[in-house]
Amino acid sequence: MNRYVAFFDLDHTILDTSSALLYLQYLRDQELIGKFELTKGVILSLLHRAGFFTTEDVIKKWVKKYEGVSENETIEHARRWFEKMVKSHIRLEAFKEIKRHRENGARTVILSASTNYGCEPIKTFLGMDDIISTKLEVRNGILTGNLEGEYCYGQVKLTKAMEYCIQHNFDMDTAWYYGDAIADIHILERVGHPVCVTPDKKLHKIAIKRGWPIVQW
Repeated sequence: MNRYVAFFDLDHTILDTSSALLYLQYLRDQELIGKFELTKGVILSLLHRAGFFTTEDVIKKWVKKYEGVSENETIEHARRWFEKMVKSHIRLEAFKEIKRHRENGARTVILSASTNYGCEPIKTFLGMDDIISTKLEVRNGILTGNLEGEYCYGQVKLTKAMEYCIQHNFDMDTAWYYGDAIADIHILERVGHPVCVTPDKKLHKIAIKRGWPIVQW
């Protein structure tokens, strides 16, 4: 059996919604943010998805709010968030596809702009192998309010996927990537098996033109 890797985006691919929106709702439910901050966060998320500004600008501002927060506290909130908010949003089709690749001997990897804290409980629940994601900087167990390394989005996703394949001796030409947005175009163009999951309008148009598989999850 040939070894290969299958990369899966998180938001609107494994999940049927945005993990950031779910986390905002969790923070509101726990009374860790007010109604105004929740509304602002939802509006920013929607404007970003519509292409009005870059995700990185939003992320860097949001991460600043976590300066001085314990990493252990962040991990615990992520665990509770997953149990309360996320499980019901995991797509059955994604679950089945991840299981299929695992049974075929593939290494399954979440490749997401979301943070490592948000991805970890989902990876564990689905029995996946690894995470490639945005990391938050930690010093002495405390978040600094900065990113560690680059924001895992767009071209950076492709770079990190290629580095992963080199490190683990996988071939990008046999790799799979499941994604939903035009921002995923870089890696979709490079892997041997691109799959467009309920794609946005721009990606849908390109997928049809290039003959890429489109699935409606």
